[in-house]
Amino acid sequence: MSGTLTARERFRRIMRFEPVDRPPLWTVEAVYESAIRRWVREGHFPLGMDVKDVFRLDPREIVTLDTEPLPNFVSRKLEDDEEWRVTTDKYGFTVRTLKEQSVGPEIYYYLGGTVKDRRDWEELKKRYDPTDPRRKPRAWSRELIEYYNSATFPVGLRIDWGPGRGIKNGFAMGLEEFLVTLIDDPGLIKDMHDFWADFVIEVARDIVSQCEIDFVYFTEDGIGYKNASIVSPEMYSELWIPAMRKVTDFLHENGIHVIAHYSSGNQIPLMPVLIDIGVNTYFPLEVAAGVDARALRKRFGKDILLIGNISRQALMDGPEAVEEEFHAKVPPLMKDGGYIPAVDDAIMPDISFQSYKRYLE
Repeated sequence: MSGTLTARERFRRIMRFEPVDRPPLWTVEAVYESAIRRWVREGHFPLGMDVKDVFRLDPREIVTLDTEPLPNFVSRKLEDDEEWRVTTDKYGFTVRTLKEQSVGPEIYYYLGGTVKDRRDWEELKKRYDPTDPRRKPRAWSRELIEYYNSATFPVGLRIDWGPGRGIKNGFAMGLEEFLVTLIDDPGLIKDMHDFWADFVIEVARDIVSQCEIDFVYFTEDGIGYKNASIVSPEMYSELWIPAMRKVTDFLHENGIHVIAHYSSGNQIPLMPVLIDIGVNTYFPLEVAAGVDARALRKRFGKDILLIGNISRQALMDGPEAVEEEFHAKVPPLMKDGGYIPAVDDAIMPDISFQSYKRYLE
């Protein structure tokens, strides 16, 4: 096609399986500061510059729905030695962090959550009042609404699914306790999902009803593991899907039809039940977990939209591996449409500047 599209037009056309002038340049995972430090030391990256400007990434803006506990829990240092620091964070979790990796990729372990039983859950609910004015974007105003509505870049809305960090910390229980509760007290888990759906709908209501939102995504990092999802599709259908359907119905009613699900690992087993409620977009499609965007396109056709699936390992292996990975996936997927290429995991110091630059070229 002739002419140059804006970043918003390009995104919208791709999501409608229409031709575009070029593939967009997106990142869906972080470029770690530690990687940039390596590139600066090697003389490849200008000191003080932003990745978006150096590599001319396509602009987009993500509005993050404020789903933190309000008030936050008070962060405290509990233990400290030469290697490790143990703290409580704003979610109330007890976290053990390796000091040597404090500048990404951070190595941390959750040692405990805030919910042990139903009484704790009822108490935690008090920190999730959707009407609290602090949940609005700090710049919430007619000016902000007009800014989003007239933007030349796509505007997305992020919804973290579940209190705390959702499945990442087992819905404020800790992952092991959460998995036990799935079996021993599924009614409690169902109540958490139902509460969360009502909560995020009310927090999102003004934003989605007044602003041009191009896509919404549920973050549920940790639901996908190395070879499959951490829960079965049957359990997910019973305990997750009814609540998530409330939210997708609400988004559809407000004219939002690009609804995504984010999890590293393998989320494929959950895709059919998510597609059924209108979740039609998936990322980052981690290659190391056995996910192949070409196979997903063949299986699901135009029922899904895809973002990611460029192997981080290929970038680690060097520019020649990048060439092979890129040409095997991007041309055929872009030809079909409904696909945005992006590296499937974070850019860490084990990726050279030459590899990343060649991928973007």
